[in-house]
Amino acid sequence: MIRGLYTAAKGMMTEAARQETITNNLVNSETTGFKKDLAVLRAPERSVVRVGDAGGRTVIGTLGLGPLVDRLHTTHDQGDLRETGRSLDLALSGEGFFVVETPGGWRHTRNGAFTLDADRYLVDDHGQRVQGTNGPLQVAAGEVQIDVSGRVVSDGVPQGQLRIESFADSSQLQKVGRNLFAADAALEAIPFNGQVHQGFLESSNVQVLQEMVRMLTAQRAYETNQRVLLAQDELLGKAVNEVGVVR
Repeated sequence: MIRGLYTAAKGMMTEAARQETITNNLVNSETTGFKKDLAVLRAPERSVVRVGDAGGRTVIGTLGLGPLVDRLHTTHDQGDLRETGRSLDLALSGEGFFVVETPGGWRHTRNGAFTLDADRYLVDDHGQRVQGTNGPLQVAAGEVQIDVSGRVVSDGVPQGQLRIESFADSSQLQKVGRNLFAADAALEAIPFNGQVHQGFLESSNVQVLQEMVRMLTAQRAYETNQRVLLAQDELLGKAVNEVGVVR
């Protein structure tokens, strides 16, 4: 019975963690370039042995110990592109990331809502400079045009090339907040084979209806584990207060 209490409690904790992940996805359903997370579960098991046999301990099966959240997996599916008409709004189609300079080093993002700072450097919505192939990208005054390869031109004068990096396995990137990803030093960048779309932004890849269904499923699973926990507690109480009473 004690094991049943722990198993049910672990199930409740797991479903609570799933609900937190789903809630974060829903909160960011309107965040430009946001990539949703999925809670990946695992079910550890322990061998059940029979003792006292002539040959020693005989394994007769396995016993599940309840589910656990193993890790969070970020889904890098393409979000819808919405047109804004702003010349410094950029969206990527295909696998790749813009590169920005932060106090912690270079970070990667799909949020292309860029502006120009006082020195006419291209910056993100937190004032962090967007990187070109030769360093921070500074743009001269004039009509800015950015082609599908990321080449930046102002009034017909080339200003530089956006640094856009892709990775063979984007799941190795780590979320670090502010819609940014950090790449491990051992993770090698590969050429970007997609396109840059000027005057567009990429929407979040969160499907609200799908997330609501997943939240209801997690909530019902939580309630089921809660009922199991209460039943186990009631049985334990009967065992202690009724079955174990000396008459």
